[in-house]
Amino acid sequence: MRIAICDDDSIDIDIIKDLLNIYFSDKSVAYQIISFEDGTNLIYDIEDNISYDLVFLDIYMNNHLGIDVAKKLREIKYEGDIVFLTSSPDYAIDSYDVNASGYLLKPHSYEKLKAVMDRIIKKYEISTYIIHQRKNSTRIPYNEILYVESCNTKCILHRQNGKNYVIYKKLCEIEKELDDQRFIRCHQSYIVNMNHIQHADTQFTLFNGEIIMIRQKDIRAIREKYLEYINHTQL
Repeated sequence: MRIAICDDDSIDIDIIKDLLNIYFSDKSVAYQIISFEDGTNLIYDIEDNISYDLVFLDIYMNNHLGIDVAKKLREIKYEGDIVFLTSSPDYAIDSYDVNASGYLLKPHSYEKLKAVMDRIIKKYEISTYIIHQRKNSTRIPYNEILYVESCNTKCILHRQNGKNYVIYKKLCEIEKELDDQRFIRCHQSYIVNMNHIQHADTQFTLFNGEIIMIRQKDIRAIREKYLEYINHTQL
């Protein structure tokens, strides 16, 4: 988990860092903290496709209002969490406009930070598949993966929201990484998430209408494995 702290007060940055270090001390989530004293450099980073899962933004900085920085981040398609840091609740209503995940009033305390982080961290503690693209990393929850297909020298991961991601790995490597019972290698070119299968016959039909081929020589065993999984999850 990559975290950015943007605050023009170095003491406040150190306080947030210390509190985060305490918070993550008993978590299984790997994390990295990068600090900024100016919103402009943070914006440049994200424009350069440097990935941050969470941004802490001070509302009152010398050159910018944190709320304006947040609006710019959303304009450039930053989809991560934003938490505001401030000594005043004046901009609390404005924080809804940028879909903020929290609003921490100074002086900072561990209890306040923990309450916000407990809400945010849940999606990082569930099973996710990480795709690294240049300097950017994307976490995709297992439940949002429809299927992965092999295509020449690369693979394509198809996500529930319609987005596709190119992965420069062999399908057998991805199969090992997706170590979860919901995924089945049903064909030499396909791994499918069985939770998204609507109908099983000589091929799988997904709820979105897409068709996934089944390896014909193993069709009986693959269908039996699918039915066993569905019957088990419905118990």
